[in-house]
Amino acid sequence: MPSATRTNRANPACKRLDLRQDLVARQLDDVNVLAEALVTALNENDDVRSTAIRVSTDRYVLAMGWSRDRRLPVIAAYANEHAEFDDDLFAPAFILKSIAPEHAKTSEILGTLSDNVRTLLTHILP
Repeated sequence: MPSATRTNRANPACKRLDLRQDLVARQLDDVNVLAEALVTALNENDDVRSTAIRVSTDRYVLAMGWSRDRRLPVIAAYANEHAEFDDDLFAPAFILKSIAPEHAKTSEILGTLSDNVRTLLTHILP
């Protein structure tokens, strides 16, 4: 007969999914904070800080690209949950455009962005 501890571990896939969702949400929140800092640096013409922030955002792209297919649904869910807040859509748009430019959710998010967020994306992405 399995112990209570074994029973709780019986569904590690759910635990991994919850952990992945929490991790990706945190990473997207961090990218949004970096975007705010980048706007400030760009407005202040601080090229050194702008470059440092861009390097940081590139690290998030790299990390999320490692498990691209696992992260795509989580990023899409984050975008759906934050759809009312244009600034919060920067991170999912940025990450999706970087790791999944052909994905339908990428086009959908890009179509909803304000001009300000779209302009910021052009400062970061080629």
